Amino acid sequence: MRPTAFLLIATALFAQTFEVASIKLNTSGPGPTQAPALNQSRLTAKNSPMKWILQSAWGLSGPQVSGPAWIDADRFDIEGKAPEGVPDSEVKPMLQALLRDRFKLEAHIEMREMPVYNLVVAKDGPKIKPFDPEHPGQQPTRVPGTSMRVGGFELTQLANELGGTVGRPVIDKTGLQGRYFCALQYSQLGTNAPPEGAPDIFGAVQQQLGLKLEPAKAQMEVLIVDRMERTPTEN
Repeated sequence: MRPTAFLLIATALFAQTFEVASIKLNTSGPGPTQAPALNQSRLTAKNSPMKWILQSAWGLSGPQVSGPAWIDADRFDIEGKAPEGVPDSEVKPMLQALLRDRFKLEAHIEMREMPVYNLVVAKDGPKIKPFDPEHPGQQPTRVPGTSMRVGGFELTQLANELGGTVGRPVIDKTGLQGRYFCALQYSQLGTNAPPEGAPDIFGAVQQQLGLKLEPAKAQMEVLIVDRMERTPTEN
């Protein structure tokens, strides 16, 4: 095993672990999905591609994860319960440890220069408002043929979400702190006949959020999967 891989996995070994964890292959096919999330000490993921699970475990966007083809195709349901008192912010090392234990994951981080987008504030200023959990913003009416991103995001989280859509890592350069309510609706890239008037992701970010995606290059962390079993060990 490479030294960097050893250090990466050794860190996961000493992480806090879930008291109870269940991982099951989901064979229902494309449909409603939920990327791994830890809320009130419970980890849940539904019909989530393994690549999404790896992204969540290391806080990376899709282009920053490299591994066998099956990590894009195979989907899993995960349920886990964290020990009492463990904050939700600890989900990453706990999920890393879970993947090592159940999938025998060996991986390492490399730095690579790659095309990225910088997420910046547009000329007329941001249109997003601070997120208030007592009064969450209203979700817009869905337009057929479009995709949506709605929720209370830190801008770094939003940047990671956008990275999977635009096919490049997105770096938060807005300087905006805290959580914001973001309601983003856009036509999918490559759609032959998008709904009339529906902007692509770049137009939607600027028109609806008051932000902008600017092309750039940067040195980025990339997670390289060296070895990973396709079938998890028994629950």
